[in-house]
Amino acid sequence: MKVLHVAPSIEQSYGGPTQSLAGYAVASRTAGIDVSIAAPRCGPEDVDAFTNTAGSVDLRLFPSFGAGGFATSAPLVRWVKQAAANYDVVHVHGLFNPTSSFSAATAITANAPTVIRPFGTLSRYTFEHRRTALKSVWFNRVERQNLRSARAIHFTTDRELEEAAWHGLDFSGRSHVIPPPSLDERLLESREPRSDDGIVLFIGRLNPIKNLEALIDAWPIVRSRASDLLLEIVGDGDPAYVSKLRQRVQRNGTDSSVVFRGFLGGENKQRALSRARMFVLPSHHENFGIAALEAVSAGLPVILSRHVQLADFVERERLGRITDGSPPALAESILTVARDDSLIESVWSRGPQVVSANFSPAAIGQLLSQMYLAATEPSAYSASI
Repeated sequence: MKVLHVAPSIEQSYGGPTQSLAGYAVASRTAGIDVSIAAPRCGPEDVDAFTNTAGSVDLRLFPSFGAGGFATSAPLVRWVKQAAANYDVVHVHGLFNPTSSFSAATAITANAPTVIRPFGTLSRYTFEHRRTALKSVWFNRVERQNLRSARAIHFTTDRELEEAAWHGLDFSGRSHVIPPPSLDERLLESREPRSDDGIVLFIGRLNPIKNLEALIDAWPIVRSRASDLLLEIVGDGDPAYVSKLRQRVQRNGTDSSVVFRGFLGGENKQRALSRARMFVLPSHHENFGIAALEAVSAGLPVILSRHVQLADFVERERLGRITDGSPPALAESILTVARDDSLIESVWSRGPQVVSANFSPAAIGQLLSQMYLAATEPSAYSASI
C-alpha cells in the first residue's frame, strides 16, 4: 500500500505534530506501508532532524510563504492534484491552514481515498480562543465539506473524538482513534543515567495554550517550600510572548531558579530529560501530549493538567499526577511528587516499558493499516455523503 501524507510543516519548532508525523512514518513501515510526505520547504537542519526520526521516506518539499503551521504552498496543492491518483490513500494532517485544507479538498475532488487528521482543532476550546470569527467562517466554507467527504477521520484519542461531536457531523463508521507511537524504545539501551539535579522540566512550544503563566506563578510557592528545586523551560516561541514570560518570572522574583533553555533536540533533549526529577505540562488544551510521553519513556513522573489528553493514561498507569492547572494546584503537585521517592523510582523503572507496551510502532502500524484499508472500501465514501 502507498500512502501520501500531507503536512502543514515538518519544522522542529512545530512541535508535537512534526514528531507524531515522523512516528506514523516509522509505524507504517512496520506494517509494510510505503510512505511519501509532502510539506512546505524548510531549512536543512529541520529536514535532517525529521529524517533522523522518521527514517527513510520519500520526502517532497515545495516552495511556500509563511512559517510553521501557517505556511502556504500553492505548488504543493497543485502537485497533490496531479499525484493523488498514484497513491492508495492521501492522509492530510491538520485543519485551518491553506496547505492542509486545500490539499484535502483537491484529493477529495480527484476521488482519492482521503483521511483527515484534525489535530484536536474540532474542540470547543479551539473555536473559542483566537481568531474565533475567522475559524467559524473557514470551517463552514471549507473544512465542514472536507470532513463530510473524507473516507476516514483520524483522531489521536477517544476524548478528541468526543470533543468533535458538537459540530453535528456524522463520523460513524469513519472515525479511527490511533495515537502517535513512541519511538523512544530505540533509546532504551543507551538511555542516559539519571542524575536528578532537582529540575522540574517543561518541554514544548512556548505558546499561550501551554498555560506557562500558571506554572511560572506556581513557582514562588514551590520555592518557598523546596528551595533546592529548579525550573527549566525548554522550547521556542514568538519572541514577544517569550519576553512576556521572562518578565513574569522577574516580577515574581524567581529568575535565579528559572532557566529558559530555548529549543533542544536529539541528544540535548535526552540529556535534559535525564537531569530532571519530573516533567510538567499544564496546558489549557492538548490533543495528545507527546512531550509527556517522551518524559515517561525517559523514566520521569509527569504532572499534567486535566486538559492534556494523555492524562487518562498517566492516571491509569500511576505515572504521575493530574491537576486542574491552577498555580496552587500545580505547586502542590510539584511538591508532592518531589518528595515521593516511591513514585520517582517506580516511573524510572517502569515508565519505558509501559510506554512501549501501549504505543509501540508495530501496534500503531497495524491500526494505521486497518484505517487505510477501511478508507479504500467503496462503501466508505458513499456512507460519508
